Amino acid sequence: MRGSLVQYIREHRDLLTYVLLAELSLIVMSLVVLTAQPTYPTMNFIMRACFALICALGIITGLFPAVLSFSKAERRDGEGVSGHHPDCGRFNGHTVNLLGQRRCAGCTGLVIGAVASMMGLGLGLLGLNIDTAFWCGVLLVGAGLAQHFIDLGNEWVHLSLNTLFVVGAWIMFESIQALGLGVKVQVYFLSMTVFWIWARIRASQWTHVGVCSRCPQACVHIFE
Repeated sequence: MRGSLVQYIREHRDLLTYVLLAELSLIVMSLVVLTAQPTYPTMNFIMRACFALICALGIITGLFPAVLSFSKAERRDGEGVSGHHPDCGRFNGHTVNLLGQRRCAGCTGLVIGAVASMMGLGLGLLGLNIDTAFWCGVLLVGAGLAQHFIDLGNEWVHLSLNTLFVVGAWIMFESIQALGLGVKVQVYFLSMTVFWIWARIRASQWTHVGVCSRCPQACVHIFE
């Protein structure tokens, strides 16, 4: 059992590194919120606009992943590709059949979550208990960051975890504003949100690399 665990850690060390760093930053963010004193800032609108901008960029990235990709190797399309994944069958848990097309489950989930969060910015928490809402958001973000260990290889679970990941970040943001915490805390949270998205993407990329590394077939669309 111990040998199997050590071997697993060795094979997934890059994925684990991104996930653990992101989860650690989530814990630190929670501690910051718990210890911060209310200041009732006057820049809430600007902070909300910044969060909306992050969501908008997330939607663009989810719909057109090549737009914000700095690597040509990540721009997969054309024959042999389904939902910017190789259609070899090894990535069935990463793509969903939606509106008659095969789409990336992760990107689709992020887009749905971002759209829902932007709508939520206009609605607020709708009377939910602030503390309860905050910790629900923490759990959703944590689950989204660790999704590749808990999605059971199911594409719809994968999509749902990505949706809830973004919604969880919105719930945390609304809770922080409702608690009247200062601009510094909100800026720190927005920075962490960007980091969480980046870590989630990197963890996903390393998952793809792991799938391709175990495949004996030659492929022009290989993740490496």
